[in-house]
Amino acid sequence: MILKVDGQVYRVDLPSISTRLANAKDAARRSYSISPSGFGVHWPDIDEDLTIDGLIASARPAQPKIGEAPLLLKKQPVQKDSSLREHLRRVIIHVQETRDRFRALAVAGLHTMPIPFFGDIEKAEILTVGVNPAATEFDKNRKWRETEATPEYLEERLKNYFRSTDPPFHPWFSPWEESLKMLNGASYKRHAAHLDLSPRATRAMSKISPEKFSEMVKEDLEIFFETLLLCKHVKVLLLAGCVPSVTKGFHYMNELLRESSSNSPFDLQGPYDIERGGGMSCRDTLVGPKLNRPLPVFFFSRSPSYPNRDDLIRLVAQKKNNIIDCLNNL
Repeated sequence: MILKVDGQVYRVDLPSISTRLANAKDAARRSYSISPSGFGVHWPDIDEDLTIDGLIASARPAQPKIGEAPLLLKKQPVQKDSSLREHLRRVIIHVQETRDRFRALAVAGLHTMPIPFFGDIEKAEILTVGVNPAATEFDKNRKWRETEATPEYLEERLKNYFRSTDPPFHPWFSPWEESLKMLNGASYKRHAAHLDLSPRATRAMSKISPEKFSEMVKEDLEIFFETLLLCKHVKVLLLAGCVPSVTKGFHYMNELLRESSSNSPFDLQGPYDIERGGGMSCRDTLVGPKLNRPLPVFFFSRSPSYPNRDDLIRLVAQKKNNIIDCLNNL
């Protein structure tokens, strides 16, 4: 397919980017609309949604052959979107621009989308925090669209993630959900949401380069903090798990955030004693110039991915009263 975008002509290999467009008739391909954001393209006859930047990124410069009419796309002036949708736009662009650097970490043949959060972060009082989305989130039964991500689609899907029953939330969240019940009967559906340090789904940490994975997380930390700033009602953060490290084998998540503070306006403060080899929990405080208030941070060394998933529930139970105090007094 030939595209002409703002005067520049591109050739797109349709089978590699969209089987629906590749198999559609010319009339269906030419029946399209630009999204209100000016960022996406929608083909109503074949129910396809792609981003203009994604099409350009997959294309190569070209000139149309004689008699080959290009599909004319013009980036529209961006209309004012919600802060959340505008943030999702930046996340999509960030992942697209750095995708090639971390392609070796991805599951071959698996179509994924960037996911910086799960749940209604604009209303959540509790945030659980993990490393990155599970690749199994994009299994066929999870019913994600096999198209390029758009801010509009991600906003709708992610805000309602824990309200959906078809599909229900991923089983990975079950230990967190059980832990939340101990905190004044909280739940993801009404009181909590989830953030990840990186929005990219990858292969299992044990099967990929620790150096490359660590590089990816550090590259994406800015996205994590930008997402956090949209969580205006958050009172407490619950972190769990670790990140591969070249020198130490792994970093606990709070350890990584401490070491990254030199390149960030955010600082994780508080006493810190590493207790490797066993279950650990500790209390920290996150401070930053754009936060509404210093945020209590509770770290747990056992994530929902740990073989004994009840370990996370047990560790949260140890800090239950402290967490409830933070929720009641902030």
